[in-house]
Amino acid sequence: MNKLNLANLPTKIEPLQLPLRKNGPKLWIKRDDQTGLELTGNKVRKLEYLLADALEKKATSIITCGAIGSNHARATAFACRKLGLKPYLVLAGDRNSFPEGNHLYDILAGAEITFITGKEYDEKRMEVMKRLGKKLKEKGEIPYIIPEGASDSIGSLGYVECFEEILKQEKEMDITFDAIVVTVGSAGTFAGLCYGNELHGQTKDILGVSISKEGKYTKEYVLPELFQGMDSLLENDLQVEGNRMKIIDGFQGLGYAKSRKEEITFIKDFIQWTGIILDPVYTGKAMYSLYTLYTKGAWDHYKNILFIHTGGAFGWTKEKIKMFIE
Repeated sequence: MNKLNLANLPTKIEPLQLPLRKNGPKLWIKRDDQTGLELTGNKVRKLEYLLADALEKKATSIITCGAIGSNHARATAFACRKLGLKPYLVLAGDRNSFPEGNHLYDILAGAEITFITGKEYDEKRMEVMKRLGKKLKEKGEIPYIIPEGASDSIGSLGYVECFEEILKQEKEMDITFDAIVVTVGSAGTFAGLCYGNELHGQTKDILGVSISKEGKYTKEYVLPELFQGMDSLLENDLQVEGNRMKIIDGFQGLGYAKSRKEEITFIKDFIQWTGIILDPVYTGKAMYSLYTLYTKGAWDHYKNILFIHTGGAFGWTKEKIKMFIE
């Protein structure tokens, strides 16, 4: 598969200093939050492959979807502007809500936004995007649809490549990571890492922290299709089984993009411990789970644990900020 070069790569790996138990596994963090400013986070690695495919298909416009505060939607809008493509976003949320965070940047990028309800998003988002694509075709556009989170088999190749990047960095650093921890939402990032692990004959534990759906659903209904698609694209027959993947439940909290007081407090503490920004939707919950399980000794059988910071600095909204001061 061809790809574009939109991200600042490779992203660095640095030690993670937290006030933890002594003599536990060594913690490290891979700074995929530094892939760029407008395109920051994990989404740009996936978009490098998907937008290359879009350009090969002579697309003139890109349609994608997400929540009103979607990192992916914002990254797609800015990537489109860099490439001369027109961005169209289907967002779950209230069109009358005050623009903040990623929503504000969508507007600044000039994306044309279609708002739908949360129920419509869950049940009909692809149908809505296809109808929009049909209208654009009638106007002479050549639309290209990118799914939620850029998490299809093409987009997931971005994290197969990231896994290969990690292997190179291990050699440079003379270290081996026996566990890699990452957030699981739409699952493309997690799927790419798992596939890369299998592709390169590695035995690392890829630990996904679910921030929305239960791990069982992701393993049974999402991952198999992504793995089969990557097999097809790379002309392989790895037959990676989704039900063998390790997805950690119990840290979804109140649900997607909803925060508990203790999660927000932890993020504030983490920032003051490390000087690294987490977001309340993805990386905050994933790091909260890592910290909780680590301090309980659940991961003492590992020597070196790598956390992949997938970005999200624009995910702070007035609602989340209020939890600091209430």
